[in-house]
Amino acid sequence: MKSFLDATRVACALALVAGVWTGAAAQTAPTASAGSAPSAAAAAAGTRLVVLGTQGGPLPAGHRAQPANAIVVQGRIYLVDAGNGVVRQLQQAGLDYRRVERIFITHNHDDHNADWGTLMGLQWSTGRRSEVHVHGPEGTESMLQGFLQYFAPNARIRSSDTRMSETPAQLFKAHDIREAGLVYQDELIKVTAVENCHFHFDASSLAGAARDKSFAYRVQTPDRVIVFSGDTGKCANLTDFARGADLLVHEVVSLPLIADSLRRFMASQQGKVPPGLFDELMRHMADDHTVPEDIGRLAAAAGVKKVVLTHFVPGRDADPDSAYVDGVALHYKGPVVAARDLMEF
Repeated sequence: MKSFLDATRVACALALVAGVWTGAAAQTAPTASAGSAPSAAAAAAGTRLVVLGTQGGPLPAGHRAQPANAIVVQGRIYLVDAGNGVVRQLQQAGLDYRRVERIFITHNHDDHNADWGTLMGLQWSTGRRSEVHVHGPEGTESMLQGFLQYFAPNARIRSSDTRMSETPAQLFKAHDIREAGLVYQDELIKVTAVENCHFHFDASSLAGAARDKSFAYRVQTPDRVIVFSGDTGKCANLTDFARGADLLVHEVVSLPLIADSLRRFMASQQGKVPPGLFDELMRHMADDHTVPEDIGRLAAAAGVKKVVLTHFVPGRDADPDSAYVDGVALHYKGPVVAARDLMEF
């Protein structure tokens, strides 16, 4: 009985986070033309942010891809998060996936890290012969070892068909981030990390879970500063970290919309949902994610120039942007955008 309840809890949680209850028929995903063009100043200086995926949660949605962002600096492509389908999203955005050299993972939830291995593998299979690196919390290095084992039959077969001078193990590199601070720097970007407030482990957590971290990233380019909140609850750490940023790319949840989505989903389960699940999930969303009003307070206190909302939960296509934007605007008077996949800034 316990295993059934556990499985049901997981299924319900995944359904909620993915916004399974759409309330409307699925619509065609927006194309690149749906996005806003980057500013002339940003384009001239060579920095672009392309929001590749904006759906919160691990289950796929028809109108939003899972979290991923591309920063393009003078033609060089960097990724922040790599959820499922990131290669297709790069192609949709007109970006060559083989030119991605550095990937930064905010935390090891599968909606954020599911496809960085697939990206590396496809790069190797289609001709990339220089290193590609992924940086993320503890567990990223071990994930690479698992991917190399998974990828071995494909690599063996392709190598027998066409001579390959480098093996995947020679080209795919992973780096665990164990503490806040500078995590990467080259001649174009500087990336620093700080732990955010997504995880709140207690004594009942799985053994070893307390060592898992969730990070926010601050990316400085020659002309812009872009801060990614990652998944996080209300977090005092981020005020100084985001200070003066040109763009604050922040996750967002709407608790009223989540409650509506969850109640609809539970009603459809005909009494099969365990007691207390609604309260547990609402607590998680309230404590481990961020509502619009708190994003507005953060943006105002940090003096950021623009807020880009992403990682929408529930992220239903029928929900208006105002459900996420208006709460931010109560406290922050700068521009706020509810991002859609493939928008550029």
